[in-house]
Amino acid sequence: MKKLVTNIAVSVGITTSLGSLELVALESDSTQQVTWSADGNSNMRIIENSRILEMTTNVIVNQGSLEIKGDRAIFEYEASTNELRQVQVYGNPVLYQQQLDGDDNLVSGVSDSLIFSINDFEETILELIGNAKIESPSSTISCSSIVYVVERDLIREAAGPCEGALGTQQN
Repeated sequence: MKKLVTNIAVSVGITTSLGSLELVALESDSTQQVTWSADGNSNMRIIENSRILEMTTNVIVNQGSLEIKGDRAIFEYEASTNELRQVQVYGNPVLYQQQLDGDDNLVSGVSDSLIFSINDFEETILELIGNAKIESPSSTISCSSIVYVVERDLIREAAGPCEGALGTQQN
């Protein structure tokens, strides 16, 4: 129980601290089409009302300045409309980066796997799972998993153990 309370407290603190930052992802990214490339094989199948596209080897997923790189990706589309539901990317590791609005700064992340989706509020959600880390010009956090709202540069949830820092990063 103590660990659960600690995880909740850390998550609330991180969400509150990072949520107040003025940095946000490029507004135009969310209006861009999701594109992909891969060096390996791909296959497509339909399961119930889902069109599943799987690809391997040096997979790159883009939406505007958002870029995700991994070894394997599974795209899930609504079969009747071809609307993208989510993309699961697996790697050793999966890499994420995106330009922030207003300057040339980047937010970047790394994890064992990543789920990219759009929520009901048209926000881009990234779930970094396993050895997750996100860095922005003003903060860094490492956790077991991180749920990140791209448009708001907001870490909505973080499962511990976690560690991090707030403030300007020194390179």
